[in-house]
Amino acid sequence: MAVAVQEPTTNVDYVAEAVLDIYRSHVEEATHMSLAEFIDSPRAVGSIRAIVAQDSHTIEVVLDGDSGTEMLSEVAWTVAARGWHLNVLVNLSRLGDAHTTLRGTPCTLQGWWFSDEMVRFSSHERP
Repeated sequence: MAVAVQEPTTNVDYVAEAVLDIYRSHVEEATHMSLAEFIDSPRAVGSIRAIVAQDSHTIEVVLDGDSGTEMLSEVAWTVAARGWHLNVLVNLSRLGDAHTTLRGTPCTLQGWWFSDEMVRFSSHERP
């Protein structure tokens, strides 16, 4: 007998869905996957959730409150070498730390937060 298990929805789930909605509104196809499905990466990085948009060659990485940004430096360089752009989405309260740890890497940062039960995004910033 199979038992259906429903995992609780996390903040990362809500943010990833909001990012996908933005791509859909621009009529661009984007896929939700783990980072390891896109590039060879260490296990800690490979499990991170990503939105991959083929047309714009953009990878949007959504970090939870426990994931460190420092591990994404190598990812940013690898992605850039392939001609893709990396955007790292972090909770707005962690944006300053992300600037510090990713300074000089070829990526952009974007903060997210909840307001009126909706996901909101800051503008893209260079670390």
